[in-house]
Amino acid sequence: MSLLDAVLLGALQGITEFLPISSSGHLVLAQHFLGVTDDTGAKEIFFDGMLHLGTLLAVLAYFFQDVRRQMRQVLTSPAEEKPWPHTWSHLFHLGVLVGLATLPAVAAAILLDEHIRESFKRADVVAVNFFFLGIILVATDVMGRRRPGTTVGPATTWWQALLVGAGQAVSAAFRGLSRSGMTICTALLVGMERNWAVRFSFMMSVVASLGLGLLGIRKALSDANRSQWLTPDFLAVTLVGVLVSAVVGYLTITPLIYLVRRCRLWWFAVYVWLVGGAVLIMLARSP
Repeated sequence: MSLLDAVLLGALQGITEFLPISSSGHLVLAQHFLGVTDDTGAKEIFFDGMLHLGTLLAVLAYFFQDVRRQMRQVLTSPAEEKPWPHTWSHLFHLGVLVGLATLPAVAAAILLDEHIRESFKRADVVAVNFFFLGIILVATDVMGRRRPGTTVGPATTWWQALLVGAGQAVSAAFRGLSRSGMTICTALLVGMERNWAVRFSFMMSVVASLGLGLLGIRKALSDANRSQWLTPDFLAVTLVGVLVSAVVGYLTITPLIYLVRRCRLWWFAVYVWLVGGAVLIMLARSP
């Protein structure tokens, strides 16, 4: 992998992580066409995980600023206008919801370990899954307009959090089914208000990105052939990719979150259908 490859992949991760179009799916496709894949899949899982740690840094920096703004509101606003969460019990409630939403993905990662490894080597499967993702986005868009959700923060129940987590687990098992897309769609379908659904998915990304990073490290350490690819040069370009994903992710979080909140989900469906179709055509024409 060249330095340019790492920069391109890092920028791709930073842009796609917060959109419902599957950052991991895009990385699988990009690595395939750049010719930087291996036979075991461990290299891809490691690099993908490290780039997710980059966007995790971006999310943490964003949340730091967000928490500072919220704390100013808590200190200056009247009691009835204080934003949720503004007490330790509220924070505990939110932590429980995010924790419950994480459990299904953890179970999927443990039970489908080999399947997940193989999914990082199949560009054709990712392209096909893009079509399923598009269908899910369109269906959610239609149903959401007919019956918009009303549940926000403190009204979110344990079963809603678990079902949103189940959506994340499906995305973990099938490369190309966007994590943010599946969590936002599931959140809308179980009755969450759109802005809260996006925010809750965003908070879930902290745990998901950390999990992907740790999974990548574990795969690298357990790969019998790691000495062939886990070299100082590869680690150096990986670090560059991580830094690029962190910087690009931080700079694009606000506009991308605004885009997801304001745009119709079917717009993203059209995009993933076009990408999936183009990839399948290119794969069919390749020798």
